[in-house]
Amino acid sequence: MDIQSLTAIESLGFTGGRDSFKAFCATAFAGDTPRFLRNAANELVIYRHEELRAFGAMAEVGALPAGLMFPGLHDLPADAPVPPGGGIGGVISNQVFTANPPIHGPVRMTLWRQLNPKKAAEMEDTARLVVRGILRDIRARSEIDFIEDVAEQLTARFWGQMIGMTREEIAATALAVRDMTSMFYIQMTMDDLQVADTATAAYGRLVEAAAVRSLAAGTHPMINELAGDLAAIDLANDPAEAGIVAENVGKLLAGNLVDGFHTAAIAAANTIFALLQNPGAMEELRAHPDRIGAAVIEALRCEPPVIALKRYVLRDMTYAGITIPKGTTVMMLWAAGNHDPAVFDQPSQFQLDRDLRGATTFGGGAHICVGRMVATMLVRVLLEELGAQDIRLTLAGDDYPWIGNHLMSQMRHMPVKVNAAP
Repeated sequence: MDIQSLTAIESLGFTGGRDSFKAFCATAFAGDTPRFLRNAANELVIYRHEELRAFGAMAEVGALPAGLMFPGLHDLPADAPVPPGGGIGGVISNQVFTANPPIHGPVRMTLWRQLNPKKAAEMEDTARLVVRGILRDIRARSEIDFIEDVAEQLTARFWGQMIGMTREEIAATALAVRDMTSMFYIQMTMDDLQVADTATAAYGRLVEAAAVRSLAAGTHPMINELAGDLAAIDLANDPAEAGIVAENVGKLLAGNLVDGFHTAAIAAANTIFALLQNPGAMEELRAHPDRIGAAVIEALRCEPPVIALKRYVLRDMTYAGITIPKGTTVMMLWAAGNHDPAVFDQPSQFQLDRDLRGATTFGGGAHICVGRMVATMLVRVLLEELGAQDIRLTLAGDDYPWIGNHLMSQMRHMPVKVNAAP
């Protein structure tokens, strides 16, 4: 495949962020757009549902290794100064999304044992207490920023309690996670890098310190079990391809809870935004709370938090008669799979009775999001409690600017009006 000869995704309207993503989908799915595209970095771009599912399932298409994301970082002596990007790299390198066989399987299973549907159900009591506390804080106010006052608080307080953070640590982590947003810019300035680097390093220190402290105290079973499973993984680090086994449970959690703290907060905000944009949706859920689970998945199909993630071709492969060489970086435009009209009729419309099989919100294949059960549980509990406490939210205006130049579909602020029953 001659990637440089492919049509550039930028020429079809995509420059990053939700607004350009929507513009891209309107163009790409309306005409005779080639099935393969490239981006400005000459990376292969996959966007159609059929190809996303196929590439996601192929063993040849793995994660983008940490050693390629952060060149030279893992070769530095322990006492060397951290280079620009090292704060981000020190956290993200411990993420399962940067691992391939043989490391990927054992690390993923370690996480899945704590994040599977049964464990997510066991976490629900903690989630409900957290949500009730947040709703107590906002019910007397007439208008709030849903992102700052609810979504970010939801994930920070929930995961903070799960790993044993103090109230002060939770507050500091929420602020750090907000600044970590800069890490997802497509075109990053040095100022952007410095902000994201500093914030990610601070976040990593906070999570690691709390987890290590809780492990020593033996107060949090999830951390004890994670630490035991992690210690049983006897594999050498290979940043260039297989990945890294985290040094301790704190680093493991810091790397893999980036999505738990950051992306799950976006999911909460985007779900509420999608529902509030559809008249009657919230009232229908109040009348039929058993439909809330399906509503969350459909809302996230309409407004998926993650637009794209990078993958990496581990060995030469052939697809549709085309050879794609080892070492090719692939931009998987997962959000576009949810808007492919070949699979979802009138994809821009919220439809509560839609068949949601095949939704690509959380990726697919062996690298599908390991925390998806907990993320959707948190949003479901939030919606259930809004209904149970008779708190009604409405959008406060028509202008909701989304962050541009971004791999996430994320708003900085989301003002909503609050109407709470006495």
